[in-house]
Amino acid sequence: MRLYFKLLLMFILTQVMGIYAGSYIIEDAKTNQYVDTLMMVETGPSSLVYFVFAVICGALLFILLHRLHISLLFTLLELAVISTTSSIFFYSLINPVLLSTLDSMVFAILGGMMFSVIKQLFPSLKNLAAMVSSAGAGAVFGFTFGFITSLVFLFILAIYDYISVFKTKHMITMANEIVERDMAFTISAEKIVEKGKKARLDLGTGDLSLPIMVGVAAYSISPLLSLFTLTGSTLGTLFVLFIAWKHHTVLPALPPITAGIFIFSIAAIYLGVV
Repeated sequence: MRLYFKLLLMFILTQVMGIYAGSYIIEDAKTNQYVDTLMMVETGPSSLVYFVFAVICGALLFILLHRLHISLLFTLLELAVISTTSSIFFYSLINPVLLSTLDSMVFAILGGMMFSVIKQLFPSLKNLAAMVSSAGAGAVFGFTFGFITSLVFLFILAIYDYISVFKTKHMITMANEIVERDMAFTISAEKIVEKGKKARLDLGTGDLSLPIMVGVAAYSISPLLSLFTLTGSTLGTLFVLFIAWKHHTVLPALPPITAGIFIFSIAAIYLGVV
């Protein structure tokens, strides 16, 4: 199987995981005021500025860590991200069994912390950690953002992705650092090619979690609309992975993913899904 198909399968599985987690939290919040209050944030124009600023600050922090070359700091960053985001996904699995919100949150947080540590002990779990982490992050963003707000946020980050790869090129620097340290901020597929050389293809966790965000926000309007956005993001991902593999180049994945989501969202509206 070609590497881009392996990545595509992981992408689809992550989307399903994230949309499940997000839809569960949405349904849970309808009868659970504590979850509703805990998860809700301001979603107006001011929040978009805040989150875009947070993304830029996150990139600057990573570049700073890259220049410092202190492995412990990268490890702590990875531990914090995996434990926090994966706990959201674990909550959606645990709560249907335990029913108690507080108990479920405690076990989910402990599970996220343990999972982040286990990944450090077993680096081969990188892809799984990236998928679970992305599912949790996308779920919580999709819950807190409305559908239109999520589309605007995605569009802004698609422009940022294009600039960071083709203009400032700092995204390439970040990607190289992530690949070198085998951090759970990408999913990857690799194989041995001629003369023992390895071929590898990666897809960032932002490219996984942001389509989930839109899919979960769409679920609040209609589960069918969520399916449309999933189809669009999948086709956009297939396109960018195929081109990147064929031409052996680094490409920003969010622009084609965003285009696919927008096209299928418009199609859903035209067909009367919403």
